[in-house]
Amino acid sequence: PPPPPPPAANRTLDLQGFAPAAGFLRASGSGAAGDGRFGLPVAGGHDADLDGHRDYARANMLASPLGRARAGGVQLIFGDGRIAGNVDLAVPNNRVLNIVGDGAQEATGGEIWMADVTGDGAGDLIIGRPNFRAAAPDRIGAGALTIIVGGPALRTLATNGATLDLRAPPPSVRIVTLVGAATLDRLGFWMRTGDITGDGVDDIAVGADQEDTGGAVNSGAVYVIRGGPHLDANLTVDLAGFGATALDGRIFRVLPPPGSADYHFGATVALADLDGNRRAELIASASLNRAGGVLLAEGAPPGSAVGSGGNPGGSVFILWDDNLPAGALWPANLTFTMGALPISQTRIDGGSVAGQYTNDRFGEEILGGLDYNGDAAPDVFFGDITGQATGRDAAGVGHVFFTAARLKNRSFTMSAPPVDIALTTIFGPSAGAIFSDTAAHGDFDNDGIDDLAVSSPTASPFGRVSAGIMHVIWGRSGNWPAVVDLLDARKPSPALLRITDIFGARGDVSASDRGDTLMYSAASADMDRDGRDDLIVNEMRGNGVSPAATDVGNLLVIGGAAIPKQ
Repeated sequence: PPPPPPPAANRTLDLQGFAPAAGFLRASGSGAAGDGRFGLPVAGGHDADLDGHRDYARANMLASPLGRARAGGVQLIFGDGRIAGNVDLAVPNNRVLNIVGDGAQEATGGEIWMADVTGDGAGDLIIGRPNFRAAAPDRIGAGALTIIVGGPALRTLATNGATLDLRAPPPSVRIVTLVGAATLDRLGFWMRTGDITGDGVDDIAVGADQEDTGGAVNSGAVYVIRGGPHLDANLTVDLAGFGATALDGRIFRVLPPPGSADYHFGATVALADLDGNRRAELIASASLNRAGGVLLAEGAPPGSAVGSGGNPGGSVFILWDDNLPAGALWPANLTFTMGALPISQTRIDGGSVAGQYTNDRFGEEILGGLDYNGDAAPDVFFGDITGQATGRDAAGVGHVFFTAARLKNRSFTMSAPPVDIALTTIFGPSAGAIFSDTAAHGDFDNDGIDDLAVSSPTASPFGRVSAGIMHVIWGRSGNWPAVVDLLDARKPSPALLRITDIFGARGDVSASDRGDTLMYSAASADMDRDGRDDLIVNEMRGNGVSPAATDVGNLLVIGGAAIPKQ
C-alpha cells in the first residue's frame, strides 16, 4: 500500500477580521480609556437567572461608578444560548446587569468566578473585592469576598434597567460577604471553586495573600468555604472572628509553613480532584505576579500593595482531601498548617534544568482535574509566567504532570522532579510573552479527551506588539512529548502533538492604545450546549466600540467548533 500522507501543518486562527456568523461573540468594553490595563477578569458557564441559558461576566476593577473613584464593578451578561454577534457594554442593555462596588479604591472585580455554590441549580457570581475597607474596627484593605446568589431576580433587575449597588443591594437579591480579618489582608485576591467534600455542591477557596501569621508579614492564608443551602442567604461573615462565626463547621483555614514571610500564600488557588475520588484537593501557591496587585486601598500607605513576590522561584502546596474529617460539619476553628505533620500534603518548589528552563514564579497559574492524555486519570498544570525558557527571558514556562495522584505526599523541586511521574514542560514562544499567565481546559472538540488552552498574552504575532496568542494544545491518547517548545521553528509536528494558535487582532498603536493582550483571563464551558466546551477569554486592553474607548478591555466567547484542529 502507498505510504500515508504526511500530517498536515498545525492550524491557526487569526482574530483580525474574524467575524463568522456563529461561533464567536465579542462583548465590547465600557469604562474610561485605559481601564483594562491592570487586568480585566472574566468568568462564565453557569445559568445565573435560570432561563436555561449559560451566562458570563466581565469585571472592571478600575471603574468609578456613582462618583466612587476606582470602586470597581462587574457586568453580568445573560446568555441566549448562542455564540454570535457583538454586545456593546457601553450602551444600556436589558441582558446586562451592572454591579458596582461600595467604596473608593475597592477594586471590586479584582477577580471573579461563577459556580453553583448553593446547590439550587442557579449559577452564583463570586466577586473579589481585595481593597474592601472593613468596619468595626476600621481595617483598611482587609478585603472581601462577595457571593451574589443566582436566581430570576437578577434578570429582573437587568430588565428594569436597575443597578446592583453593593453599598445598598435590593432586598430581592441574596448576598453573602466574607470580610478580611485584618488591615491589608487582601481577602478576595483570588478564588476558585470545586467539590472538596464530594457532596455534589461546589465549595469555594479564597486567598488572603497579605494576611500576617505568626509574625510573618504577608505570609498569606487560604479559606475554604463549604457550599450548600446555608449560602442561600443574606449574610456577612467577619473573619476577624474566625472560629466563632455563622459559618463555623463550614469553613476551614490553611496557612503556609511557619516563617513564610512574603510568601503571599493564596495569591493563586484552585480546587481540583487530582486523585479521581470525586473530592477536590486544595492547591495553593506562594507565587505572585499580578498587574492589579499594585493597586492601593484607600488610605493605605505607599508600598503596601504588592504585585510581585512569593517564595523565590515560586512554590505550590497541595492539601489532599483525606485530611478533612468526615461528617456534615467540620470542627470550629479548623486550621491546617502546610509542612506540619501528620497531614497528606505535597510541596513543589520552582527550580531549573540547564539548557531548558529556570523558574521565576512557579505556580502563578494552577489548573487541574481533567485528563489530557486519555488514561482516565486526572492531570495538573502549573504555570510560571516569567520563567526563562531556553534563554528567552520571561517567555514563560508551563508544566503538566500526568496522573497527578502520584504527587501525593511528595516534596521536591523542579530541578529534580520525580522520574516516575510523566511530565511535559512547555516553553513560551518568545522573550516577554509571559506564556502560562492564564490557562483554561475542557473538551473543545468533543472527542472524549480533554484539551488545554494556555495564553501568551504579550506575544507579538505578525509584528502586532502585545496582541497576544492563545495556544490550544489538543489532548491525545498517550503522554505528550517531554518538552514542547512553542517557538515556531521548534514546535513538535502534529503527529506528536497538535497545537492551534489563535492570534490577537490588534497590536500597539500608541502609548495610550496598546495591543489587545489576548487571554489575560479565561474560563471555559459549553455555552451553546453543542457538546463542545467553549472558551471565555478577555482582550485585556481591547478597544470598545466608541473611538474614545481605548484599552477598556473586551470579553470574547470562542466556540469550540470555531477552533480549527486539523
